[in-house]
Amino acid sequence: MKKNLEITRLPLESLACVSPDCQDYGLTNAENLYIRKVYGKDNIRYLRCRTCQEEFSERKNTALWNIRIRERKAVSIAEHLSEGNSIKGTSRLLRVDPSTVRRLNKKAGQHSKSYHDEKVRDIKARNLQADERHGFVAEKTQPSWEAELMDVESKFILSHVQGARNEQLIRELLRDSASRLIAPLEIALFTDGDAKYATVFPEMFGQAYQPARKGEKGRFPKTRYRIPRSLAHVQIIKNRENMRLKTIEIRYTHGSQKRIEQALLELGYNVPNTSAIERRNATARSMSKAQVRKTLAFAKRQEEKTALGWWTTTVYNWCREHRSLREELSVPQGKKSTSNVLLLWRLA
Repeated sequence: MKKNLEITRLPLESLACVSPDCQDYGLTNAENLYIRKVYGKDNIRYLRCRTCQEEFSERKNTALWNIRIRERKAVSIAEHLSEGNSIKGTSRLLRVDPSTVRRLNKKAGQHSKSYHDEKVRDIKARNLQADERHGFVAEKTQPSWEAELMDVESKFILSHVQGARNEQLIRELLRDSASRLIAPLEIALFTDGDAKYATVFPEMFGQAYQPARKGEKGRFPKTRYRIPRSLAHVQIIKNRENMRLKTIEIRYTHGSQKRIEQALLELGYNVPNTSAIERRNATARSMSKAQVRKTLAFAKRQEEKTALGWWTTTVYNWCREHRSLREELSVPQGKKSTSNVLLLWRLA
């Protein structure tokens, strides 16, 4: 079932006081809120807390707070941006000023990142894929990279980071991913042939230990990292000649090959590959104008691209249906055969 971006009015009992000094702060169903008045063309409720007597709008601390335009127009702007329209293109289609679109894009990006940090915790995932994709900021000669790590079975994006394509970007991606997993020592990671993954992987996922010092004097050896049998990293190295793919090399970088073979069996793959995250890259480019290849499109400012990256990632994770998450129905429905498919809910 597809989840729409339409905003629905939340029941009063599902709201909470927004004053940090209130003893009922953040508590729902506390029966401490009542409607003080209704204002604006969208009939926004102005609430009062019986506990602390604080008054606030129901939109406080939400992406719709202080948007200064109609709710329906704000939702349309967000939908246009997530469908690959540019800032100026969206402003022309919806007849609003470009500064309004930029402001709402920034709000959507900030709240998307906060929502991701709040919800994506203690994830049960075993088989992961990571990759990077480039876009441009200010002009076509200034690349700006996005790196993501995906759970292959659910197609859920666990981590999304942006910046220059260096070791710091890969380190931040793997560190963030490890912090969101409930069992980071039981994963199989598939990546491309970038040497930075091989360098950073043991530090982010391995078990640290201190080697014994030889003798009684001198410095202790550097911290090393042990890779358990349940953990593995494989790299798919693509060798190209004149922009054409010639050969593919499979390199079992860390951990046992048996763990990778187990992952292939679970995923239904014949050979290690990064097909899921590469397909996600194509989808991400269609959702963000700053990521489209072979066009004149690019982001005017880095903060615009960062916000749009987070917003489209949130839409991909929580709002779009994914046709690849299907399984056969046990019983036919209507005139359709048993080859009907049922869309599965994704990892949450």
